[in-house]
Amino acid sequence: MKAIQTYALLFFGFVTCFGLQFVGMAMGAQLSDDTPMLVVAPPWSGGAEEVVRVAGGSIVGPTQAPLSALATGASVDAFRSAGAWFLVDPGALSFFCVSG
Repeated sequence: MKAIQTYALLFFGFVTCFGLQFVGMAMGAQLSDDTPMLVVAPPWSGGAEEVVRVAGGSIVGPTQAPLSALATGASVDAFRSAGAWFLVDPGALSFFCVSG
């Protein structure tokens, strides 16, 4: 039983560190209004698609993730005021992608 608690603590510590790293990367991104950006938004009230629509932007690409969408056509301030949690430069996420 004690080993399960240890593994749970290690797992949640890892998730917390990884999450803080992602938040730091997202908050420190230098975005320009004319390039696509990854809009991360809460899933309620329409999710990222609704945030992009309210901001006056358009979604780039045929598919979206549950909490995010690649979008362009609106300013950083418009996305944030429409309810986006984070705006991330999609090029900064390349370390998540594994390609041969």
